[in-house]
Amino acid sequence: MVLLLFLIFLAVALFFEQAALSLFLGIFLSLLNTKFALKPIGVNGSNFLKAGIICLGGTISLKALGDISADYIPVVSVYVIAIMIFGILIGKLINLPKNLTLLLVSGTAICGGTAIASLAPIIKARSEDLVASISLVFLLNAIAIILFPYIGQYFEMTNEEFGIFSALTIHDTASVVGTASLYSDESVTYASVIKLGRTLWIVPLLIAASIFSKSNNKDYEFPYFILVFLAFVIFGNTLGIDGEIKSIMKRISIALFQIGLFMIGYKFQLSTILSLSIKPVVFAVSIWITIIASTLFFFHV
Repeated sequence: MVLLLFLIFLAVALFFEQAALSLFLGIFLSLLNTKFALKPIGVNGSNFLKAGIICLGGTISLKALGDISADYIPVVSVYVIAIMIFGILIGKLINLPKNLTLLLVSGTAICGGTAIASLAPIIKARSEDLVASISLVFLLNAIAIILFPYIGQYFEMTNEEFGIFSALTIHDTASVVGTASLYSDESVTYASVIKLGRTLWIVPLLIAASIFSKSNNKDYEFPYFILVFLAFVIFGNTLGIDGEIKSIMKRISIALFQIGLFMIGYKFQLSTILSLSIKPVVFAVSIWITIIASTLFFFHV
C-alpha cells in the first residue's frame, strides 16, 4: 500500500514538472504516513538532487563557467565572509547557543544542510541543534522554491539577475538550481556556477572549525559532487555534445530534481518543525530576510 501510494504521488510529480508541487506532494504523503501510522519508505532525496546537478553540468558552456566565475566568485567570497561575521555577532547579541549559531550561520552562508551536517561532528553539536538547523533550512528552502519566482517577476529581474539572486539567497545548492530552473535555462547557468562557488567555502570552514575546536573528527563528507559537476562541464565541452543530446540531458536533470524534491518532502516531519523554539527560528529568518533585502539592493535595484 505504501509503495503504491509512493509511486502514484511520484508519477504525478514527474508529470507536472513543478518543483513546488513535487515538494508538497512529498510532504502530503509524509503527513498521510504519520496520520495512518504507515511505515515510510527509506529514501535519500539529496542524492537525486546531486545527480541532477551533475547531469546539468554536461549542458553548461565552459566559457560561460569561466566568465561567470571570474565576474562573481570574488564577490561571493566577500559575501560569505560578511554573512558569517554578521550572523555570529547577532547570535552573540541575542545569546543564542554558540554551536547552534555556527550551524545556522554556516548553513545560511555556504550550502545549507551540507555545511550543517559536515560541521556538526567537528564542533560536537548536540543532536537537537543539528535537527533544528536542518529543519529550519528545509523550511526556508521550501518557501524560496514557492515564492522566489514571483519575487523575480515582481522586480522584473533578467535571467542573469534571477540566477544571481537565487544563488546568493537560497541555502542548499539543489534548491538554488531547482528554483532557477523555474525561471529560465540562463538563470540555471548563473545560479549553479555562483552557488557552487559558495559551496566551495565548505573547505576553509571545516579546516577552521577543526583547528578552532582542536578536533580530528573525520565524520564529515566533502561534497564531491561539485568536482563531478565540474568534470561534466569539461567533458561536455571537450566532446562537443550537440544540442539534441544537451536537451535530453536537461530533461533528465529536471526529472532528477523532481524526484529529489519529492523525496525531501517525503522525509518532512511536522512534529520536528513544531518543536523548534522561537529564538533560533527568529534568528534564521531574520538573517535570511536581511540577506534577501541586501541582495535585492546591491544586485538589482
